[in-house]
This record gives sequence, C-alpha cells and structure tokens, in this order.
Amino acid sequence: MPKHRFKKYERSQTPPTFRIGSADFKILELLSDYRFLDTRQILDLCPDQAERTIKRKLLNLFQAGFIERPIQQFSCFKPSGYLVYSLGKKGAALVSQNNGSVIKAKSSREIGISFLGHSLMISGFRTALSLSLEKNINSKLRVWKDLGLIDAVHCEGERLPIAPDAFFTIEDKDYFTHFFLEADRSTMTLERMLNKFKGYWNWRLEGGQKRKLGISTFRVLTVCISEQRAENLRQIAAKANGKETGSDMFWFACEKSYSSENSKNILTPIWKSAKGDSLRHLLE
Repeated sequence: MPKHRFKKYERSQTPPTFRIGSADFKILELLSDYRFLDTRQILDLCPDQAERTIKRKLLNLFQAGFIERPIQQFSCFKPSGYLVYSLGKKGAALVSQNNGSVIKAKSSREIGISFLGHSLMISGFRTALSLSLEKNINSKLRVWKDLGLIDAVHCEGERLPIAPDAFFTIEDKDYFTHFFLEADRSTMTLERMLNKFKGYWNWRLEGGQKRKLGISTFRVLTVCISEQRAENLRQIAAKANGKETGSDMFWFACEKSYSSENSKNILTPIWKSAKGDSLRHLLE
C-alpha cells in the first residue's frame, strides 16, 4: 500500500506542545464513554465549540498521543470521509486519573475491522439518540450500558445466550421505557438471529429482566445496515414466540435512517415491529 496513504495515521517526530483545556478533556471523556467516534459526531456532541477549534484540538491530541486514529478505518466502510478516533493510552491515563477509575485503551493491533464497524454502529446509534433527546424537553436518556450484561436461557434443549450490544432507559414524561440494542451488520445467519430473538422471548417469560435489572418490560431494538436486512429480520422475529404471530417486543430500523446530523429522525416513525407493518415512533 502506498506510503503516502498512511500520513493521516502517522505522528510527527516533533509533537505539538499545548495545555489540556476543558474542551480537550471533553473530547477525551467522549471517546472514553463512546469508545469510537468520527469527526462529525464529535463536532455534533461539542456544539459550544467552533468546527475549526475542534478539528485543531483533534489534530493536537492525536499528534501528542492522547487519542488514536485506528488504521483499520482506511480499508473499512466509512464513506463519509470523516476520520474515526479512539482513546489513546495517554488519554486513558488522564481520564482515569481525573475520574478515579481504571480506563484502558485498545491498541491498534487489538482493533479488527469487524470490531470497529460494529462499535461504530453502536456509537452512531447512541450519538443520534443522545442528541435527539437533548432537543426533546420531555425526554431524557437515563441509563446507557454497553458492557457487562451477560445471561442465558434454555429453550428447546438449547442454551441461548443473552448478550445485547447495549441496554438503555429513556424517561419520557415520567414514564420509563427500557431497551436492549442489537447492532446487526449482516454477519449472522437468519437461523442464528432467530435463536437470538427466541432467547430474548424466553428470557422475558422466565423473568430474567427482573432478576438481572429489576425491570418488568423491555423492547429489543435491532438496527441493520440495509432496509432489506431489517425486513428479513423482522419477518423471522415473528416466529420467536413459538406461535409465529409476532411480538411488539422486537423493533427494527435501518441505520441509514438517522445520523448525528439528522438525529431527530431516530425518534420519528422509522421503526417497524415484528407485529404489524405500520411505522412506529420510538417513544410511543
């Protein structure tokens, strides 16, 4: 691969000297929290800063070793042209010191293309959701967890894992709605996805959500890379309850329907459930 293509991912032998300010630290905290973000998402999550300022800070933080530009993005899937960033070791140490916790940064060798694509799909959803709820005075994102929830349920003699990509709670007019997120990049067969949906269905019947999270109901949101994939999964999810009648517990949408720039779309009728063909609002 030609050497010049890697210049965006190489550091200067004379890194810039600068003082970490509040805006720099906010970028580090965002990357610590979201794991991977592209330039556009960082700009949208830092609306109080000028675009030129943020881009300069991203360059300085990268050159100084506080953040990374994963090289895997080069041969990946990002048609937008925005660079993807993650937390570097120096950035992780600074955030850990400030928060009194231990935060680890992945090295470039630990980041595979599929892992990066999947992680960006999750952070893209979360960014759009967070931005849209900030503009909605009646709604708030109360909980977001993307690590740690692992369980299992036995169904038809088979052990089915429960390992969502994220769990989150939205408060809307004093009413709390709980969600599990599945970011689907079309890498699983339809049979495996059906088993995933069966797992959620039977886990709920056995009260797994009460035992693990203290909640009574939840929805499973699956975001897909295409409308066709979303429809295919919606059709098979109708079989998850064993009666093939469909369930309002499973909702589907295409990730192209929203972005950080069009974050409000995520709350609009872009969702379809496994029961019925009508388009649904996320907060209905």
